[in-house]
Amino acid sequence: MPRLIFLPIFLAMLSFVLSCEKVFDVNSAIDARSSELVVVSSFTLDRTLQVYVSSSGSILDDEPIAYIDNAIVELYRNEEFLTQLSFSEDKDKISNLPFYSAGDFQLQVGIKYTIRVDAPGFETVTAHSQIPTPVKMVSSEISDLQFSEMTGEKETLVRYRVGIAFEDPGQIDNYYHINLLQQFREYAIIENDTLYFREEMRPVIFSNQLNTNFQVAHVGGGLLLADEDQDGQTIRLNLPVEFSYLPNRDELGKLFIELRAVSKEYYQYFSTISRQNGVSDSPYADPVIVYDNINGGQGVFAGFSTSSDSLVVGY
Repeated sequence: MPRLIFLPIFLAMLSFVLSCEKVFDVNSAIDARSSELVVVSSFTLDRTLQVYVSSSGSILDDEPIAYIDNAIVELYRNEEFLTQLSFSEDKDKISNLPFYSAGDFQLQVGIKYTIRVDAPGFETVTAHSQIPTPVKMVSSEISDLQFSEMTGEKETLVRYRVGIAFEDPGQIDNYYHINLLQQFREYAIIENDTLYFREEMRPVIFSNQLNTNFQVAHVGGGLLLADEDQDGQTIRLNLPVEFSYLPNRDELGKLFIELRAVSKEYYQYFSTISRQNGVSDSPYADPVIVYDNINGGQGVFAGFSTSSDSLVVGY
């Protein structure tokens, strides 16, 4: 499976994080403090390290997000300088956000990386993280597949359950992000030939009713999981999936599954943002303090590794 197939999930989440940074800046309370650097990077193997740098502004300021194009962004291994990232004149094709790139520099598993960002008028910020060892799935399956026509609609509702199992490494704290993407392919039958025009990958968004102390529905799609109650065991998940689609226009394709072994920084940042999003509409809910690991600023610098599988959805 192409590894970039899951990139839209992260970039959609990235846009959400950057556009909502003032909402989630709960530590600033009601004071109009000076602006800080916001640094966001989620990195993995075999993918160019990209770092997004912007300014938080004051929480009382309604101006659009200001992206920083004159920062010095450096990568270190512990205290050893590795490379300086360059600013990309071309915005990311999916997110349309400007970024800094490490080019062909190859990241490795288990190395503690440090990012350092300097920009005129801002405090220097640093952050640390590493890429965990990949964890492979031992099994995956689809069960309880059901199709039903929606009343008064041309759409069909498809429901099924996804079973996933993997071995959790023992004696260490492990964190995961399980991503699911359902493929749909637009088609037309012309002179008895089936022609395909467009492919859509829809992320599975889970309800926050699935949330527990160690499990959180990721606001951008998928499920975040900590192994605190299952250390060293075979972790088995059975997850509900539901989509509606137009069968006379779209063909139901494969389900793509990505198991991310994520750093603690990744898990804490996205789980607290997701929990905050889940309670934001309730005036009676307790506030959620959003974790970040950018020293002197805001945002996240977090590593992850992946293993993947795909399943045919159909009879």
